[in-house]
Amino acid sequence: MSLKVKGLYANGMVLQRGMKNCAFGTADSNSQVKLNFRNADFSSTCDAEGNWKIEFEVGDAGGPFELKISSGSDEALFKDVYVGEVWVSSGQSNAQLPMSRMYFSYREEFELPANQNIRIITVPITYAFDGEKDSVENPQWNCACPEHLANMAGTSYFFAKKLQSDLGVPVGIINPAQGGSPINSWVNKEVLEKMNQEDFLSSLKIYEDPKNIEDKKASVAKAQGEWAQKILDSDLGLKENWQELPVSSINNDWSSCTIPGFIDELDSAGIVWLKKSVNLTATQVEKLNSKKSWIWLGTIVDADKVYINGTFVGETPYSYPPRRYVIPAGTLKEGENTITLRVQKNGSWGKVRFYQEKPYYIFTDDVKIWPVATRNVEIPAKKIDMPKDGVLIDISGTWRCKIGCKVENSPEGIFFEWLPTALYNGMLAPCFNHSVRGALWYQGESDGGRWNVYGDFLKNMIALWRQKFAYSKKDFPFIVVQLPNWCDGFDEGKSAVSDGWAELRMTQCNLTRELENVGCAVCLDAGEWNDLHPEKKLTVGTRAAKEALRIAYEKNYSPAPAFDSLETCKKSWIVKYNCFNSELKAFAVKGKAANLCKKGKAIFGFTVLFEKDGKVDFVETKAKLKSNNSVEVSIPKVEGKILELRYLYAFNPAPVNLYSAELIPAESFVYKF
Repeated sequence: MSLKVKGLYANGMVLQRGMKNCAFGTADSNSQVKLNFRNADFSSTCDAEGNWKIEFEVGDAGGPFELKISSGSDEALFKDVYVGEVWVSSGQSNAQLPMSRMYFSYREEFELPANQNIRIITVPITYAFDGEKDSVENPQWNCACPEHLANMAGTSYFFAKKLQSDLGVPVGIINPAQGGSPINSWVNKEVLEKMNQEDFLSSLKIYEDPKNIEDKKASVAKAQGEWAQKILDSDLGLKENWQELPVSSINNDWSSCTIPGFIDELDSAGIVWLKKSVNLTATQVEKLNSKKSWIWLGTIVDADKVYINGTFVGETPYSYPPRRYVIPAGTLKEGENTITLRVQKNGSWGKVRFYQEKPYYIFTDDVKIWPVATRNVEIPAKKIDMPKDGVLIDISGTWRCKIGCKVENSPEGIFFEWLPTALYNGMLAPCFNHSVRGALWYQGESDGGRWNVYGDFLKNMIALWRQKFAYSKKDFPFIVVQLPNWCDGFDEGKSAVSDGWAELRMTQCNLTRELENVGCAVCLDAGEWNDLHPEKKLTVGTRAAKEALRIAYEKNYSPAPAFDSLETCKKSWIVKYNCFNSELKAFAVKGKAANLCKKGKAIFGFTVLFEKDGKVDFVETKAKLKSNNSVEVSIPKVEGKILELRYLYAFNPAPVNLYSAELIPAESFVYKF
């Protein structure tokens, strides 16, 4: 048996300073394994099965170094090794979302020189039901540089950037994350048994048998393949090559519709084709074809293919990613140009949708467009930066549309990595022997409907992780990212409409008061009402890092202002906040965005829940900043009994305009009378 090093060991890795570290793997049975690092030697002897483990000290922060492991004539040499601070950053899609998705939000980050002191390993997506895995296949640690930044998770990158800036030492991030994953996929079977989660245990029992996995894969692939083929065979647009038709030649049986908006024509699963004509001058065409040029189409439900003048431009297989396609050079021409969309809807539920407040343009790359709705404090509202030689064509407005086909609903798929224990075994367990300072957790979107058990899951998960990361402190810091605002693209929700997210957010915050060394990065304003995957990861990563710096390194950062007490006056309530070593600030609101240029007094988001004749209802009420730690809330005149005062208790609480002096939004709360 030749020497093998398991876990996360690879060139460019970061080892945790100030703690015992561990290297492990396999070699010939009963052979000696040696490790040399920073002129210090360590050794171990393999057991009869060839397993070995070496525990060693790494010294103070620094690098780059070389780490050599040898057994007989076999040798593994790891170069470019750093010593510093190591954190795990895990969760679902927003913990996974790569910087490539945020290029237009943070172009300046892609222009920075390489930062050798920020290093991230992205754990490959792997699921397992047959116990804890101990190694990552072909692990890759990369530094933050133009070559690798696009593939790094945005939350992890900005978290590491803030830590590295404040601490002045190398920072390594281990990033096991998977989109859509519920919290039950990140715990082991023992936690499910402890919590009596019989439904999850039943599904786990099925897929612990590899044959059942293969059978399910085959049946799902067969059903979905047949459905996809039926779409292709039934689509009249493909048969008649509608992608090649200019708008000027289509018949009156093409109806009119508006983008952005809802397309009502398709009331089942199937295909709808959409077209728009754009007239370009010779000058515009020359600029668009000589430069890198884009077409942006917001976000579409469900899937799409895009053509310009019959030339295929791009496609996206599911609804969430923003449609941002590069237009092939030479595609555009002087005069009439036809944009054609072939949009696929997978079921009879809902409608084909093009989300509001997304950019819908054709433009040259030198035009800077802010790609998201700016409703938080990360930046002021940005306008389009239009250079002298740039081209910008608005393609929103009236389009033409026609049904290509209608079919039955798509058969259900399956994501094995979303099943109980799948990611714990496959992605997290290989990290357990790597010493870490703490963990960052950004998850909960998939558990809004199970908010009532989420707190127990999270407490058990934190305890489990603290137990399993054997070379870390037993109560290592755990930072939870609070779910931001979102409402599935239906604009502003009422303040008492939560759909489970408001309750889950409060669970996340309350946990910081129940458990030691747990912090919550309050991010009520860091979302986008029309996008489940907000790009404002600078806000999220930086706030999470401040919580980590406060808890793990005793830096002087304040947590979010939290409800402290309520005093009833004649016509109002005085709500007092614990601002820690900060104070409250209110910002004026202009339109839907917080305007930080002006001070404000009015506070938004307070709601009173009341009961009348056995029915519960709510009413929004006025509030204003009273002092640097209190808010005065008007007692509304309602017919009935007042039950609760709520603050920012909504799926999409907006506008958010009560902050600490450090621009951390005050926590939401519910006060029961």
